Amino acid sequence: MSEFPTSARVVIIGGGAVGVSSLYHLAKAGWTDCVLLEKNELTSGSTWHAAGNVPTFSASWSVMNMQRYSAELYRRLAQEVDYPMNYHVTGSLRLAHGKERMREFQRVKSMGRYQGMDIDVLGVDEINSRYPFLSTHDLQGALYDPNDGDIDPAQLTQALAKGARDMGAKIIRFCPVTGARRDGDEWVISTPQGDIRCEYVVNAAGYRAQEIGKLFGRDVPMMVMSHQYLLFDEIPEIAAWSKEQGHKLPLLRDVDSSYYLRQEKNGMNLGPYERNCRAHWATADDPMPDDFFVPAVPG
Repeated sequence: MSEFPTSARVVIIGGGAVGVSSLYHLAKAGWTDCVLLEKNELTSGSTWHAAGNVPTFSASWSVMNMQRYSAELYRRLAQEVDYPMNYHVTGSLRLAHGKERMREFQRVKSMGRYQGMDIDVLGVDEINSRYPFLSTHDLQGALYDPNDGDIDPAQLTQALAKGARDMGAKIIRFCPVTGARRDGDEWVISTPQGDIRCEYVVNAAGYRAQEIGKLFGRDVPMMVMSHQYLLFDEIPEIAAWSKEQGHKLPLLRDVDSSYYLRQEKNGMNLGPYERNCRAHWATADDPMPDDFFVPAVPG
């Protein structure tokens, strides 16, 4: 094992997609004297079970620009860092049930076109050419984004980690942060393996960000919410269509009914956004676990 570093320009806390992406981009900008600390294995937090959808849609110019950059990065990342990834560019249909939603889509189309994205707004009679299994009787139209898709979040994180390491950044796994204090112009980050002095700290701890924030005297305004998605068995009609067409169905997004639906192999992945979801790990009788893994079901 390499010697534990005692100093760095930046210390990143959290080895999920956000933390490792931060490390990769800092190294790419020339800040290679950076260290990422992960309490367990990379992706062992919320990243390991994320759905992995990759949208470019947003009503915000800046967010759309960041998402466009991300989608472009994912297209070339596997080759750049020599790490294979499952990234499927399927396109997406975002459904509109009313005229107000269609007006929003026209505005987003204008922003996307200005940023070089081939986003289009479809009439009801055009939707089934993109998605033949969809009933359109209660729709006003849809927004079609050819750059949408899905990616394996764990593979993405490992690819970014390889790229960061190749540029000289350090990743230390199984090294929880136990304390933080200010010493002059530096932060001192404490771990079971020793202390690291640094100029900057990035809190990328995901659902544990509030816990890490308290080490710095900060109250991070966040809450973990209970959410679920459903995976279907193989659907013969979808399997036959995909075999004939040579690609997957576009991802469906429905903001008004609050769900996404995407093809997963030859089945479906349905992610409803619960209207009455509850806070999780928020009370003394429901404490946050040390590790976020789903236990095996007996039998």
